[in-house]
Amino acid sequence: MTATDPTTTRPAPRRKGGVFSKFALVIALVLVVALVIFVLQNTVHTRINFIGWNFDLAQGVWLLGAAVVGSIITLAVSAAVRVRRAVR
Repeated sequence: MTATDPTTTRPAPRRKGGVFSKFALVIALVLVVALVIFVLQNTVHTRINFIGWNFDLAQGVWLLGAAVVGSIITLAVSAAVRVRRAVR
């Protein structure tokens, strides 16, 4: 058996993503703030008809819902692409 010296430490692994990831986070934050401002400014109620459902919502709220659904679809597709690339 070999003894290891507990005082020696390994160098910390480098984290991936530096300036670009911080820049992307700032851009995403700015877009979210812009989206919230858009929703607050568009409070006109409109009738929404979707596959037999009829409801009355503020225009900004249903556009926010559409943006959320679009982002969920984008995340699902990008996850599927990542899994497919990992399998190859």
